Amino acid sequence: MKIITFDLYGTLVDWRESISKALEFICKGSTRKFFENEFNIVKELKTYAPYSTILSQALKKTLNEINVEFREEYERLLVTAFSKSQFYPDSILGLILLKKKGYITGIISNTEKRFLKITLAGVEDLFDHIVTAEDTGFYKPNRKAFTRAYEIMGVDLKDVIHVSAYPQYDLEPASELGVETVCLNRYGYSWKRSVQRLDMLEP
Repeated sequence: MKIITFDLYGTLVDWRESISKALEFICKGSTRKFFENEFNIVKELKTYAPYSTILSQALKKTLNEINVEFREEYERLLVTAFSKSQFYPDSILGLILLKKKGYITGIISNTEKRFLKITLAGVEDLFDHIVTAEDTGFYKPNRKAFTRAYEIMGVDLKDVIHVSAYPQYDLEPASELGVETVCLNRYGYSWKRSVQRLDMLEP
Protein backbone atom coordinates (compact mmCIF):
# COMPACT_ATOMS: atom_id res chain seq x y z
CA MET A 1 0.00 0.00 0.00
CA LYS A 2 1.29 3.46 -0.94
CA ILE A 3 2.38 6.02 1.64
CA ILE A 4 0.76 9.38 0.89
CA THR A 5 2.59 12.59 1.77
CA PHE A 6 1.26 16.11 1.49
CA ASP A 7 2.35 19.67 1.24
CA LEU A 8 0.45 21.49 3.97
CA TYR A 9 0.18 25.24 3.44
CA GLY A 10 -1.73 25.98 0.25
CA THR A 11 -2.60 22.34 -0.35
CA LEU A 12 -4.40 21.12 2.75
CA VAL A 13 -4.87 24.50 4.42
CA ASP A 14 -5.77 27.84 2.86
CA TRP A 15 -2.72 29.90 3.76
CA ARG A 16 -3.31 32.24 0.83
CA GLU A 17 -6.60 33.37 2.32
CA SER A 18 -5.22 33.95 5.81
CA ILE A 19 -2.01 35.60 4.61
CA SER A 20 -3.86 37.74 2.07
CA LYS A 21 -6.24 39.11 4.71
CA ALA A 22 -3.30 40.11 6.89
CA LEU A 23 -1.37 41.63 3.98
CA GLU A 24 -4.33 43.59 2.65
CA PHE A 25 -4.90 44.94 6.16
CA ILE A 26 -1.27 46.06 6.32
CA CYS A 27 -1.30 47.52 2.81
CA LYS A 28 -3.83 47.01 0.03
CA GLY A 29 -2.39 45.54 -3.14
CA SER A 30 0.64 43.93 -1.49
CA THR A 31 -0.41 40.28 -1.72
CA ARG A 32 0.86 39.31 -5.19
CA LYS A 33 4.28 40.86 -4.60
CA PHE A 34 4.58 39.13 -1.25
CA PHE A 35 3.97 35.65 -2.65
CA GLU A 36 6.46 36.28 -5.46
CA ASN A 37 9.07 37.45 -2.98
CA GLU A 38 8.46 34.53 -0.62
CA PHE A 39 8.94 31.97 -3.40
CA ASN A 40 12.11 33.64 -4.67
CA ILE A 41 13.64 33.81 -1.18
CA VAL A 42 12.91 30.12 -0.53
CA LYS A 43 14.18 29.07 -3.95
CA GLU A 44 17.48 30.94 -3.55
CA LEU A 45 18.28 29.79 0.01
CA LYS A 46 21.69 28.15 0.33
CA THR A 47 21.46 27.29 4.04
CA TYR A 48 18.54 26.71 6.40
CA ALA A 49 16.82 29.70 8.00
CA PRO A 50 13.68 29.63 10.18
CA TYR A 51 10.50 30.14 8.16
CA SER A 52 9.55 33.06 10.40
CA THR A 53 12.70 34.77 9.12
CA ILE A 54 11.66 34.10 5.52
CA LEU A 55 8.19 35.54 6.13
CA SER A 56 9.77 38.62 7.68
CA GLN A 57 12.22 39.06 4.79
CA ALA A 58 9.44 38.69 2.22
CA LEU A 59 7.28 41.21 4.06
CA LYS A 60 10.11 43.75 4.42
CA LYS A 61 11.01 43.41 0.73
CA THR A 62 7.38 43.75 -0.34
CA LEU A 63 6.71 46.84 1.77
CA ASN A 64 9.98 48.42 0.64
CA GLU A 65 8.98 47.90 -3.00
CA ILE A 66 5.70 49.74 -2.48
CA ASN A 67 7.17 52.42 -0.19
CA VAL A 68 5.40 51.37 3.00
CA GLU A 69 7.23 51.51 6.33
CA PHE A 70 7.85 48.15 8.00
CA ARG A 71 6.78 47.71 11.62
CA GLU A 72 7.77 44.80 13.88
CA GLU A 73 4.12 44.37 14.81
CA TYR A 74 3.36 43.48 11.17
CA GLU A 75 5.70 40.50 11.41
CA ARG A 76 3.84 39.09 14.43
CA LEU A 77 0.52 39.69 12.68
CA LEU A 78 1.67 37.81 9.58
CA VAL A 79 3.16 34.87 11.50
CA THR A 80 -0.03 34.52 13.56
CA ALA A 81 -2.24 34.63 10.46
CA PHE A 82 -0.05 32.01 8.79
CA SER A 83 -0.04 29.56 11.68
CA LYS A 84 -3.81 29.86 12.11
CA SER A 85 -4.55 29.04 8.44
CA GLN A 86 -7.73 26.96 8.14
CA PHE A 87 -8.10 23.53 6.55
CA TYR A 88 -10.09 23.22 3.35
CA PRO A 89 -13.21 21.11 4.12
CA ASP A 90 -12.31 18.52 1.47
CA SER A 91 -8.88 18.12 3.09
CA ILE A 92 -10.31 16.93 6.39
CA LEU A 93 -12.82 14.62 4.71
CA GLY A 94 -10.19 13.24 2.34
CA LEU A 95 -7.73 12.55 5.15
CA ILE A 96 -10.40 10.78 7.21
CA LEU A 97 -11.26 8.56 4.23
CA LEU A 98 -7.60 7.74 3.53
CA LYS A 99 -6.98 6.81 7.17
CA LYS A 100 -10.11 4.62 7.19
CA LYS A 101 -8.66 2.75 4.20
CA GLY A 102 -5.45 2.16 6.12
CA TYR A 103 -3.09 4.50 4.29
CA ILE A 104 -0.01 5.89 6.04
CA THR A 105 0.00 9.68 5.71
CA GLY A 106 2.64 12.34 6.17
CA ILE A 107 3.41 16.03 5.80
CA ILE A 108 6.49 17.61 4.20
CA SER A 109 6.28 21.31 4.99
CA ASN A 110 8.42 24.40 4.36
CA THR A 111 7.96 25.72 7.87
CA GLU A 112 8.68 25.35 11.58
CA LYS A 113 7.34 22.78 14.01
CA ARG A 114 5.94 25.48 16.31
CA PHE A 115 3.66 26.70 13.50
CA LEU A 116 2.43 23.20 12.69
CA LYS A 117 1.54 22.63 16.33
CA ILE A 118 -0.98 25.47 16.01
CA THR A 119 -2.21 24.64 12.49
CA LEU A 120 -2.71 20.93 13.18
CA ALA A 121 -4.37 21.30 16.58
CA GLY A 122 -7.15 18.71 16.78
CA VAL A 123 -6.20 16.77 13.63
CA GLU A 124 -2.73 15.46 14.51
CA ASP A 125 -4.13 11.91 14.51
CA LEU A 126 -4.71 12.14 10.75
CA PHE A 127 -0.94 12.10 10.11
CA ASP A 128 1.61 9.39 10.85
CA HIS A 129 4.63 11.50 9.89
CA ILE A 130 5.20 15.25 10.18
CA VAL A 131 8.47 16.59 8.73
CA THR A 132 9.40 20.25 8.34
CA ALA A 133 12.28 22.22 6.86
CA GLU A 134 13.41 22.58 10.46
CA ASP A 135 13.92 18.79 10.51
CA THR A 136 15.54 18.36 7.10
CA GLY A 137 17.54 21.58 6.89
CA PHE A 138 16.24 22.16 3.35
CA TYR A 139 13.31 23.95 1.74
CA LYS A 140 11.27 22.71 -1.19
CA PRO A 141 11.83 22.91 -4.17
CA ASN A 142 15.30 21.64 -3.19
CA ARG A 143 15.14 17.90 -3.86
CA LYS A 144 17.08 17.27 -0.65
CA ALA A 145 13.97 18.43 1.23
CA PHE A 146 12.24 15.32 -0.12
CA THR A 147 15.06 12.78 0.10
CA ARG A 148 15.83 13.79 3.68
CA ALA A 149 12.14 13.81 4.66
CA TYR A 150 11.62 10.29 3.34
CA GLU A 151 14.79 9.14 5.11
CA ILE A 152 13.38 10.52 8.37
CA MET A 153 10.08 8.73 7.71
CA GLY A 154 11.94 5.53 6.84
CA VAL A 155 10.15 5.06 3.53
CA ASP A 156 11.31 4.25 -0.01
CA LEU A 157 10.64 6.76 -2.80
CA LYS A 158 8.94 4.09 -4.93
CA ASP A 159 6.36 3.52 -2.20
CA VAL A 160 5.25 7.16 -2.01
CA ILE A 161 2.56 9.33 -3.57
CA HIS A 162 3.14 13.03 -2.94
CA VAL A 163 0.16 15.39 -3.16
CA SER A 164 0.48 19.15 -3.57
CA ALA A 165 -1.23 22.12 -5.16
CA TYR A 166 2.15 23.48 -6.33
CA PRO A 167 4.17 22.15 -9.28
CA GLN A 168 6.95 24.67 -8.60
CA TYR A 169 7.43 23.86 -4.91
CA ASP A 170 6.60 20.15 -4.82
CA LEU A 171 5.42 18.24 -7.86
CA GLU A 172 8.34 19.01 -10.18
CA PRO A 173 11.18 18.16 -7.76
CA ALA A 174 9.38 15.11 -6.33
CA SER A 175 8.65 13.83 -9.84
CA GLU A 176 12.31 14.28 -10.81
CA LEU A 177 13.18 11.92 -7.95
CA GLY A 178 10.81 9.29 -9.31
CA VAL A 179 8.08 9.89 -6.74
CA GLU A 180 4.51 9.44 -7.96
CA THR A 181 2.76 12.82 -7.77
CA VAL A 182 -0.79 14.16 -7.76
CA CYS A 183 -1.85 17.79 -8.10
CA LEU A 184 -4.65 18.84 -5.78
CA ASN A 185 -5.98 21.50 -8.10
CA ARG A 186 -6.46 24.59 -5.93
CA TYR A 187 -5.06 27.16 -8.38
CA GLY A 188 -5.58 25.85 -11.91
CA TYR A 189 -2.08 24.49 -12.51
CA SER A 190 -1.74 21.80 -15.18
CA TRP A 191 -0.25 18.46 -14.12
CA LYS A 192 -0.26 14.92 -15.50
CA ARG A 193 -2.49 13.63 -12.69
CA SER A 194 -4.80 15.89 -10.72
CA VAL A 195 -7.92 15.89 -8.57
CA GLN A 196 -10.26 18.75 -7.74
CA ARG A 197 -10.83 17.70 -4.13
CA LEU A 198 -8.88 15.51 -1.75
CA ASP A 199 -11.87 13.30 -1.00
CA MET A 200 -11.83 12.37 -4.72
CA LEU A 201 -8.29 10.95 -4.52
CA GLU A 202 -8.05 7.26 -5.41
CA PRO A 203 -4.44 6.17 -4.71
